[in-house]
Amino acid sequence: MKHQMLIVITILLLISISMFFTVLPKLGKSPDKMRMIELTKSNNFRNGLFQNSVETLMEIPPYEVMKEMMKKRIFRVPKSSIPTVPISKNFFEIADSSEILISWLGHSTLLLKIDGKTILIDPVFSKRASFTQLMGPKQFDYSHQFSIEELPPIDIVLISHDHYDHLDYNVIKKLAHSSCKFYAPLGVGSHLKLWGVKSQNICELDWWESSRSEGISFTATPARHFTGRSIARFKTFWCGWAIKTENQNIFFSGDSGYFDGFKKIGEKLGPFDLSILECGQYSKYWSSIHMMPEESVQAAIDVRSKRAMPIHWGKFNLSIHAWNEPPLRFIKRAEELKLPIIIPKIGETFSTNSVPEITNWFQ
Repeated sequence: MKHQMLIVITILLLISISMFFTVLPKLGKSPDKMRMIELTKSNNFRNGLFQNSVETLMEIPPYEVMKEMMKKRIFRVPKSSIPTVPISKNFFEIADSSEILISWLGHSTLLLKIDGKTILIDPVFSKRASFTQLMGPKQFDYSHQFSIEELPPIDIVLISHDHYDHLDYNVIKKLAHSSCKFYAPLGVGSHLKLWGVKSQNICELDWWESSRSEGISFTATPARHFTGRSIARFKTFWCGWAIKTENQNIFFSGDSGYFDGFKKIGEKLGPFDLSILECGQYSKYWSSIHMMPEESVQAAIDVRSKRAMPIHWGKFNLSIHAWNEPPLRFIKRAEELKLPIIIPKIGETFSTNSVPEITNWFQ
């Protein structure tokens, strides 16, 4: 009996050790002491932590949230498979360099072709937005499942922050030894280096800082959010992105609660031809760090955008609203304010010169 118990304990110990070393790298790495010293030069880094520009409450009442989930019969997960469109590599490769191509791949992952360069934003292709594929928010069922392997060669990766639903360890590992350039907010480079990305391929920016690559300007913009892949929070920064070419200007909000920063972005970097805005996983219980759909519409107006597109929905169940509530509320408010909008099918490729009509695929 003792012998059998010893075998069981040994097996459990080996499994635990194996899981530990499998999970540990995915947690990433906070900036080391030398890097922390460099980060203190940022006006947004104080007392060893990155800071929001306005007061941002982070406390969430677990009892109230649970009670809300129990009393409402809403469909946080789609009843059936979401119709998605496979990416066409050929379409991206032969695209006219004078137009911008965009494919939304669910949640906040986007594929863009700008001035001949293919850009991947906030890439997540794992089945769960978590440090392990054994637990955590599971991806909705798609009629076509996307993968990094089916995408055209990537030239540039933009990262808004280090949360699991925006920064996928498995994707970075697959891209680490390519020649693509990674743009990220301050501190996120520590994760990327740990996962194999070469230092010379990483560009970390503070809010309002810009970097130029072959005619495309990337500016890190303020956002109202937080970071952390473990219990350590605020050790890395968060941002949105303004992507500007000679002919077009696009804004990507990243994750953010609504704040006056959007008006400042519009004043300094606008107007924008298209704003791609966080619009999902919101709640009155964490309204400081995620916008309500009506606020997302207002943010588009604040940044002086000609057209807006809601993202951060349609892939994971991370809140207590119905899965398709974000676009419905976004459409209603945009119509009231007469803001032109785009809601493409997931995976559908469109040009900023020829946008798709809104269909009821999310109904």
